[in-house]
Parts: sequence; C-alpha cells; structure tokens
Amino acid sequence: MIKRTSEPFLGTTTDVNRAFPDVEAIDMMVAQDLYGYYCQQESQRVNSFTKSSLPSHVRCVNPRCQQGGLPTQNIVLFHEDGEYDFACNGHEGSPAGRRKGDPCDNRFKVMFCIDRGKK
Repeated sequence: MIKRTSEPFLGTTTDVNRAFPDVEAIDMMVAQDLYGYYCQQESQRVNSFTKSSLPSHVRCVNPRCQQGGLPTQNIVLFHEDGEYDFACNGHEGSPAGRRKGDPCDNRFKVMFCIDRGKK
C-alpha cells in the first residue's frame, strides 16, 4: 500500500477564508460575451464578486461550450491586481468530452483588486 504524502495543490476546502487566509478582501468583476453573441442582456454578461461571493469557477455563457469557464481561484492565487483577458478553456464538442469540437471562442475580461492585509 502506497501512503500519500502530499496534499492537493489547491486543497479541497470550500471555505474561502481557509482557501485564501492572507486575503482580507476581494473585488472582482468578470465580463464575458463582450460582443453579444450568446446573451441578450448586459446583466447576463457581467458579474461582480467579493470575497464572500467568489465562486471557484465562473461558467461560460456559450450554450455549446463543454468543459469550459474561468477558474477564479487561479486568478486570485497567481495574478496581481489589474485587468486581464482570458480565453475560455472549453470546446464545442460532446458533453462527456469524447468528441472534442472547435475551441470555444468566448473570452473573459477580468478586473480585480485584492487587499492582502498587513504583511
């Protein structure tokens, strides 16, 4: 029997305070479908999040997109405050991923500010 000696990279907690113990506050705005291909209203395209409402993943609004979206945990952990443009990492193939289709062409524009508290 092999004993596991390491923890998962991002952990398995759903508690944002345990996931980001050094972060006091997060203010994040995520806009997608900037040209209106998939959503009819602006309110469907833009989401704002704080530390208490931040999901680990923002779903892509392209109805044909499979296995796509935006991993917000990685943004908080590996990026500085500012404005970024990310491509969706999904595809327009079968839901189970057996057949990969064309890459999803949706993009995410992310603006965020993180207060890391006193150092």
